[in-house]
Amino acid sequence: MSAKRQRFLNFARMVALISVMLGSLSLIVSLSVLDGFETMLKENAVKFTSHITLRAFDSKPIENYDSVRNVVKTTFHQVKAIAPIIEREGLIRSKTFVEGVLIKGTSEKYDITNVKNNIVQGKFHFSNSNANELIIGKRLATKLSAMPGDSLVLYTMKSGSIDNMSFPEIEKFRVIGIYETGMAQYDDIYVYIPFEKASEFFRLPPNSASSFDIMLKNINDAPQVSRQLDSYLGFPFYSFTVFELHKAIFTWIEYQKAPIPIVLGLISIVAVLNIITILLIVVVEKTHSIGILRALGMNNKSILSIFIVQGTLIGFAGTLIGCGIGLAFCIIQQTLGIIRLNGEIYFLDVLPVQISFWHYAVVIGMSVALSFLATVVPSFIALKVTPVRAIRYK
Repeated sequence: MSAKRQRFLNFARMVALISVMLGSLSLIVSLSVLDGFETMLKENAVKFTSHITLRAFDSKPIENYDSVRNVVKTTFHQVKAIAPIIEREGLIRSKTFVEGVLIKGTSEKYDITNVKNNIVQGKFHFSNSNANELIIGKRLATKLSAMPGDSLVLYTMKSGSIDNMSFPEIEKFRVIGIYETGMAQYDDIYVYIPFEKASEFFRLPPNSASSFDIMLKNINDAPQVSRQLDSYLGFPFYSFTVFELHKAIFTWIEYQKAPIPIVLGLISIVAVLNIITILLIVVVEKTHSIGILRALGMNNKSILSIFIVQGTLIGFAGTLIGCGIGLAFCIIQQTLGIIRLNGEIYFLDVLPVQISFWHYAVVIGMSVALSFLATVVPSFIALKVTPVRAIRYK
């Protein structure tokens, strides 16, 4: 065989190898990103809203919240923790900016979220339960040009006021901490103040709460427990799960995952067709050599194994290289967060990835299996070549 034809064969093999590599890389990165989104959104969602939220109809205050809390805690064994919450919409103002926020009264005694673990400046510890202190998200702090120690003004309407003539409640608070979850939907909205201060600020009756945050031992039990709560407590209580509260987010994830099998299936088919093509080229180019081997007595099984091994090796090598590059990308992204996102669109500020063993096991197994199947057609074509015609072929 001439050097020119050999270079062409080597080039064709390289094209097949690269196609398998790109297909495997696409599969690994896509699966890692989708699982990363689902995991991070679930984790971040429950940092603020818990697994289940229990409220009263018409947003009425829940009086004597300790008795309701004890009933839920003792009746439902799936409940891990339950905390009374006071929250209301309001405005926050600095010297340069005004923004709408959700003001949330929280107590360290009942706190069941992970907000305190996401403090990036200052602290998550109020000096007392009635202090004029607050904690805000990093995105909101940037908008307000606020730092720990700065004073901000909170506005909220009085309890039960629905007409525009009512005067709002207005008080000045000092920033003691700034948190960052990486989820723009929260970092931009939630403002934390002491529980007792929130009760006073919103003019609620004593021992009252706006709602309850409920954490379960298993988040997947949320829909079932929510229905049981509604049935057991009855009017005026109603509950909703984190999946219902953030239905848009989880529906968005499902829509993103839906076309993935089709798209990635097409990528795999392209890679397989490239392997078939290169092996067919090899059959044509090596027809003379195949004829000589058969004339010397090589059986069909041996000739078949030559093409199967060659095609499978191309698929295996391309898959390993693609998975290796995908793994390196995931590790770098997890460590450095080099790819940033628009949090207002994608809910997260950094592209999330999740490294999972089963991703690599499935991709490698599927790619090698398809590469093996891709050798069948060229291999049987090679077997149909008769020795006399093959030796005369040039």
